Amino acid sequence: MGILPALRAGDLERLAYRNPGLETYLGVGLWAWPLPMDYDGDGDPDLLVACPDKPSNGVYFFENPGSGAGGDPRPVFRPAVRIGDAENNMRLSFVDGAARILVPGKEYTGFHTSGFQETIKIYSRENVHDRSVRANQWGYTDWDGDGSLDLIVGVGDWNAYGWDYAYDRSGHWRNGPLHGFVYWLRNRGSTAHPDYAGAEMLRANGTAVDVYGRPSPCVADFDGDGDLDLLCGEFLDGFTYFENTGSRTQPVLAAGRRLRDEQGENVQMDLQMIVPAAIDWDGDGDVDLVVGDEDGRVALLEHSGVVRQGTPVFRKPYYFRQEASELKCGALATPCVFDWDGDGLDDILCGNTAGRIEFFRNLGGEEELPRWAAPEPVTVGGSVFRIQAGENGSIQGPCEAKWGYTTLSAGDWNADGLPDLLVNSILGEVMCLLGKAPRGGLDLAEPAPLRVRWEGEARYPAWNWRAPAAGEFVTQWRTTPVAVDFTGDGRIDLVMLDHEGYLALFERPAEVDPFEVLPGKRIFCDEKGEPLRLNARTAGGSGRRKLAVVDWDGDGKLDLLVNGANAEWYRQVERRDGRVILRRLGPLARRNVAGHTSSPAVADWNRDGKPDLLLGAEDGFLYHVFHEETLTYPEETPADSALDPPEAVEGEARPGLLRMEFIYEDAPFPECHASTIVETGAGLVAAWFGGTGEGHEDVGIWVSRHDGETWGKPFEAANGVQFDGLRYPCWNPVLHQEPGGVLQLYYKCGPSPSRWWGMRIESYDGGRVWGEAVRLLEGIQGPVRNKAVRLEDGTLLCGSSREDAGWRVYFERTADLGRTWTRVGPLETGGFEAIQPTILRHPEGRLQALCRTKQSVVAQTWSRDGGKTWSALEKTMLPNPSSGIDGVTLAGGRHLLVYNHTVRGSGKPGEPRNREMLNVALSEDGLQWRPALILERERGEFSYPAVIQTADGKVHVTYTWNRQRVRHAVLDPAAFRVQSYREDGGWPFGTDGEEKPQAQ
Repeated sequence: MGILPALRAGDLERLAYRNPGLETYLGVGLWAWPLPMDYDGDGDPDLLVACPDKPSNGVYFFENPGSGAGGDPRPVFRPAVRIGDAENNMRLSFVDGAARILVPGKEYTGFHTSGFQETIKIYSRENVHDRSVRANQWGYTDWDGDGSLDLIVGVGDWNAYGWDYAYDRSGHWRNGPLHGFVYWLRNRGSTAHPDYAGAEMLRANGTAVDVYGRPSPCVADFDGDGDLDLLCGEFLDGFTYFENTGSRTQPVLAAGRRLRDEQGENVQMDLQMIVPAAIDWDGDGDVDLVVGDEDGRVALLEHSGVVRQGTPVFRKPYYFRQEASELKCGALATPCVFDWDGDGLDDILCGNTAGRIEFFRNLGGEEELPRWAAPEPVTVGGSVFRIQAGENGSIQGPCEAKWGYTTLSAGDWNADGLPDLLVNSILGEVMCLLGKAPRGGLDLAEPAPLRVRWEGEARYPAWNWRAPAAGEFVTQWRTTPVAVDFTGDGRIDLVMLDHEGYLALFERPAEVDPFEVLPGKRIFCDEKGEPLRLNARTAGGSGRRKLAVVDWDGDGKLDLLVNGANAEWYRQVERRDGRVILRRLGPLARRNVAGHTSSPAVADWNRDGKPDLLLGAEDGFLYHVFHEETLTYPEETPADSALDPPEAVEGEARPGLLRMEFIYEDAPFPECHASTIVETGAGLVAAWFGGTGEGHEDVGIWVSRHDGETWGKPFEAANGVQFDGLRYPCWNPVLHQEPGGVLQLYYKCGPSPSRWWGMRIESYDGGRVWGEAVRLLEGIQGPVRNKAVRLEDGTLLCGSSREDAGWRVYFERTADLGRTWTRVGPLETGGFEAIQPTILRHPEGRLQALCRTKQSVVAQTWSRDGGKTWSALEKTMLPNPSSGIDGVTLAGGRHLLVYNHTVRGSGKPGEPRNREMLNVALSEDGLQWRPALILERERGEFSYPAVIQTADGKVHVTYTWNRQRVRHAVLDPAAFRVQSYREDGGWPFGTDGEEKPQAQ
């Protein structure tokens, strides 16, 4: 039988306050890009806020209920109304009093009436910087006072920063800082008919304007002297002001000064990733700032009317309020449910990126769902409790200084009758906050770190720069410490990830010590009896697992809920030799609310004796679904030890197949093809070409990133737009990750495969942002379709081919990441028309390349000198329907190939033809191959696979699914049931894995 769950009615919904008259902070999801304007035309300023995150993507309208101009500058806004889709870098400009909204290289048109659907192109390039950028913020202004609208562009440059492994053992950051530059694109024409000059970097006091990332440039007369000044935000929390000491028509910027308030203190936002917008919000004639914060809140920084020593003075941030609608706790909310005040009602305590813990008091109610009070902060000694990474606390560097990522659980940890909190964070240092009388109070005792009775030296993540002291408990960051009596001895134990990402039980010692646990035991296993490793990644990709331990199905055994698209259910099926055997079943709901993460908890809202599901999401909102409305799974659901949830697979279970999924369901292009996949320090990255159809001018290179739980929304990383305005289709991307360094994407551009040329773009942040495209040297194609391999001498060896004078195979070598190249070939054909080689490694430095051919077989060639010379092509035992293949040499030396085990043409009666069957084969020597698995077998096209093995030993395959989507499969090569081909060379078994009769 299949492994689809039986779907039930109902799905995740946001938890509402149900408390009329209540006020809370105004907020959208993760990241707020404010667009303040009088949207409804009633004379008072409203708020539009763009939120580009998942699952709350949208532009939201917060209506100002005031009575026109001159009203309360601090109104209580009405709840949000979504009016359109959002994207990153949406910026507001005012032109003759009218609101204009820009994104890189484009302007939105008609957004008042048609939502955010239509744009016009305003510049030929979307990135004016000479390197990849993360912030790319465009606006209109007449910078030089000549009457024509110019463009101002702020860019965030992370190229010197990098990410992981950049601290030395003393905690010094060895990489560079973030940079935030501002460019001016002078309009040599008119506003109606612009002619923009090339981008010129603005300078202040003789040097480039450079703030700490994400500059969000605001251009206005801030000091009231009649000329335009520049005010910038940054990636962290402050503002830099650049006074124009020149004139309106000849601006000259002075050195930047930090913005200060009326008390002379630096103006700082509560969080970071801030985005200011300039507007006279209160109508008093000077220019204020409306600023978005990372957690979705928006603040007013009111201009005081004072200019002190040439610098405008602003008041401290006032965070806007709204009529309470739905529970929200910052961003990346991590709830736990506990009757904190002892009134018999389940309350919520919730962590977030800010490093705080908020308390939502359950006020009860006669209906199934309770009413809620506004959140109150947990305090210690009367001061708000907050964990922050500090200058070098985060694995990912000093730019994360103000984040805390609190995760927590509640229980009577020291058995004194008062509730306590266990807390983990961005630091990975688990601590306990003991409750104080009276019960229900939110002022807790000073946090104390947990200690472990280590046998020998303390264990901690290998990538942490600081070694813990003896007995100190340091584990992986951003993962839940679950307080639960798992052993049933009456003492609350700790269940969480250990320093290597395994789920472990940390028991309490017999003598009650509120701050001590025993070393973790890896008693939680999959059905093979292997310890359950919930995250095998390192450094910034480590941890991040949010957990709940609960008897979900009411069978008397504690199960595990783990973050994923919503909550993944691991059912406890048995205890075996002291091990707890968990079977992974899948998600409990259909809706995907994960961006970075989700965070599961349970509560019995309707008091029916069954746990209901509560989820914290990236957007900071809390989502719920009643137990009876969650997905159910049959008892005989096949076992699965994958880290990601299984999805539907046609036919019966196939040994070795852990998961299949589509990288995306919907995309702004109808067709796609030729995917590529790579593992980075930040997770998997996939790319493909997509557009109207192969060879059409609108075909570009699209990218999606996997953050550990789900694939992100695809975005176009490259296209074929030329400097002269022409546009050519793009083809065959190939990703390559340098260890600990740059991520490269090679692709082809040109009117056809016989006339295309090689291109390259690079990313320094795991594929989030890509730099400018670079054309490869004349005659060099780069890797044509399959991944390059790094040789022992550091050379990058690429399989290449040409189609301009028949199909011919080449190899290209580069020792400097594609700056210079040497080419080998064409190879002796051996009578084969072949292209697109994939490279396998063999002992003693030998290399083998397998190629697609027009002769209905896979061809091979061998090298014994590191790819400098190659043998003539010869056939293998494998068929080929003139379709792409890809292989990988696995850890341990076996070789794996993904290919179509068919031939071109009609085929035999009843057997697949062309690209209708996609297969996996294994070989010990590269010569004798054996069938292992069928990925697809039905009418359609399943082709152009890409395959890699990741650090955890799993094999990942992406391929074209009917030219409509890209499919991703996760395989466990140790679980394959390998057989032999039929005597006639046919595939021996179908999708159910059963042996078929031999041909007679």
